[in-house]
Amino acid sequence: FERIFADYRRVRNKPRLKIIDIGCSYGINAALLRTDLDLDDLYAAYLEPSGSLSRRQEIEHRAFFRDRGLRDDIQFVGVDPSFRAVKYARNMGLLEAGITADLETRDLTADERCVLADADIIISTGCVGYATERTFARVYEASATSRPWVVAFAMHPFSYDGIAAALRGFALETKVADRFRQRQRRFSTSTERQAILKAMTKLGMEDRLERTTGYIFASCYISAPSREAL
Repeated sequence: FERIFADYRRVRNKPRLKIIDIGCSYGINAALLRTDLDLDDLYAAYLEPSGSLSRRQEIEHRAFFRDRGLRDDIQFVGVDPSFRAVKYARNMGLLEAGITADLETRDLTADERCVLADADIIISTGCVGYATERTFARVYEASATSRPWVVAFAMHPFSYDGIAAALRGFALETKVADRFRQRQRRFSTSTERQAILKAMTKLGMEDRLERTTGYIFASCYISAPSREAL
C-alpha cells in the first residue's frame, strides 16, 4: 500500500490522502498504515497476557495508539457491517469516520455518501467474496467525482471479475499486480484445502503456491483511470 500511495501522490500531486477501507473491521489496516506497527506487533499487543491491548479498558487502548504517533497524512474512513468493530476503530482514533452498513442489501444514505465523497483510494484486504460488485459500485459511485483508485486483495479462489466489470463502468482499468500477491491465511482443514484446490482448478487459476506452502494466497487488483493505470 505504501508503494501504491507513493505512486498516487506522484500522479495526482496530493500529499494528504483519504482512504476508504471496505471491510475495515476493527481498523487493522489503519493501525498498520498509520503507525510503525506490523502485524506481529498487533498480535503480541492484543493476545499476549502482558500485551498492551490484552485488557479491555478502552482508555488504555486509546492511549496505546495515541502514543504510537498516528500519522495524519492518510485519513481512513471505514465501511463494515459490524457496528462494534467500526465503533472501536473510531474510538481508537484509527478511523476518521465509519459507515456501518451491509451494502450488499441497501443503498447508501445521503449522509453516508457525503462521508465517502472526495476519496483518493479505496482499499479492501479480506472481504471480496462476501462483498461483491454491489458494495464496490455503491462505494465508488459515492466518491466518483474524485476518481479514486481501487486496490483490493481477493483471496483465492474468489473471482474479481464482477467487481472489475463494475469498475469498468466508471472508466477504470483493472490490472493484476502479481508483485503484490500476499499470503492470506493457512488452510483451516484438509477438507478446505481440497475444496479450494478443486475450485481453483475448475476456474483455471494457477495453484502452485496453495499446493506447496499450506497457505491460501490473495491476488492484488489495482483499478485506475486508463491514463493513470500502473
